[in-house]
Amino acid sequence: MKKLIALFLAVFLISIVGCAPKAVQTTQKTTTTQDSSLSDEEKRRIAEEELARAERDRLLREQERLAAILKDVYFEFDSYAINSSELSKIEGVGSWMKQERGKRVTIEGHCDERGTVEYNLALGQKRAEAVKDYLSKLGIETSRVRTISYGKEAPAEPGRTEEAWAKNRRAHFKLDR
Repeated sequence: MKKLIALFLAVFLISIVGCAPKAVQTTQKTTTTQDSSLSDEEKRRIAEEELARAERDRLLREQERLAAILKDVYFEFDSYAINSSELSKIEGVGSWMKQERGKRVTIEGHCDERGTVEYNLALGQKRAEAVKDYLSKLGIETSRVRTISYGKEAPAEPGRTEEAWAKNRRAHFKLDR
């Protein structure tokens, strides 16, 4: 019995020692082999594409940021009085313009489709001017703000419902480039 146990232990030890872990050689993948096969022209083109992609991403982020600041100001039917609920939108634009001293904006006045072309052009202009005046009271130089009226010619929402008309009675901010 002792011989059997000794034989078993010997086989066990030999199998453990014989199966010792081997050193694993790792190879490091590098892009240099890929890059070395590219011509200088291809490398330049890839770099330009990466720069263009980064610039597009930056511009998209900037547009999203500006959309959150330059919000439309809405008006009641046949009115150019600014509702108190809309003042914070103009104040947000004013704060942004104080920080961005080189920026200029255009305020577009819009109306719903009811009324004559002449009436709506005049009303749209009064709406844009009312927003400009409020910005001026906030300390924004009037030379940095242009106004224009589109009347009913550029609706934000097509349709002949009160909901559509309400979305079209607005002052819209546009950043001047």
